[in-house]
Amino acid sequence: MIEYYDIFIDFIKKLNPYILGGAIGAIINRMRNEMSWIAFLKSVIMSMFISFCVGTFCKDYLLLQNENIIFVACGLSGAFSKIILDEFEQILKLASVYAKSKLGISKKTEE
Repeated sequence: MIEYYDIFIDFIKKLNPYILGGAIGAIINRMRNEMSWIAFLKSVIMSMFISFCVGTFCKDYLLLQNENIIFVACGLSGAFSKIILDEFEQILKLASVYAKSKLGISKKTEE
């Protein structure tokens, strides 16, 4: 059982800068916008997830070696996480419409 705990702690230690960057970004976003505590907590969780994705993307896909640059990217993505998710939502909607038109799938309305 302790081995699993150690593995989990080691995993969290590697991701700590990314998660911390997202939390800092959410705090900056809260200073810029009025929001309730529940909305703030939702924003923190969303920002941590987005910053984790950005940090992993920067490190594994872009092969950035400088941890400071990755940390800054995570903080910025945390601050703008709602805007980033809204843009991805629009991209996915457009991709869905395009795929449906290419495949010839259309909504059938009931009469």
